Amino acid sequence: MNVTKVVGLGVLTAAGAMLLAGGVAGAQSNVMTWQLVNPEGVVAIEPVNIAERIDTLEGKTVGLKWNGKPNGNLFLDRIAELLEENVEGVNIIKFYEVEPSTVPQSAGDADAERKADIIARYHPDIVIGSQCD
Repeated sequence: MNVTKVVGLGVLTAAGAMLLAGGVAGAQSNVMTWQLVNPEGVVAIEPVNIAERIDTLEGKTVGLKWNGKPNGNLFLDRIAELLEENVEGVNIIKFYEVEPSTVPQSAGDADAERKADIIARYHPDIVIGSQCD
């Protein structure tokens, strides 16, 4: 550390001490009150129950959900082929074909809930979604 930095640090330390002690004699004292605010905001986290897990896909109904992004439907079509080839008794529902209104990305909570209600009417045991880009 060079001499200039040491002298500068000493002057800043002395000035800080005087401010903490109430300032220099004859100087007017302005008291400031600071309130520390957390900019992250307050988040209330409510516990939710997770969906019951299934131990096999055999004999189950698998829903396939696509949001319209390029090639996501191709990915899901291949998933359907593999499931039908390898899982006995699996029933596949391609929501992008049977319910095209479920495809576009949801335009808000009400739209997402509407799509969830449509999918729920089919009683799938599990839904696989693809957002491919």
